[in-house]
Amino acid sequence: MDQSMDKFKTTLDEHHEWPCDYTFKFIVPGKSLDELKSMLEGIQHSEKDSKTGKYTSVTVTIHATCSDEIVTMYQKASTIEGLISL
Repeated sequence: MDQSMDKFKTTLDEHHEWPCDYTFKFIVPGKSLDELKSMLEGIQHSEKDSKTGKYTSVTVTIHATCSDEIVTMYQKASTIEGLISL
């Protein structure tokens, strides 16, 4: 894990009491939506297309037992081309 993810993990641990619900928000280009959806298989999420239809906003809430789960999700998502994490 790189230094920025270590710092992020520390921040998560300082601001959350595990286990807890954690919400992710991603913006993904239409061409990469299926890749994100396959990563989220079995996890409830909502989708909202942009006005132009070029992007989709995806909101995911999971019940996380520790900050490692959050970091892992962001690391997996970061491999998707054009994805923006909010």
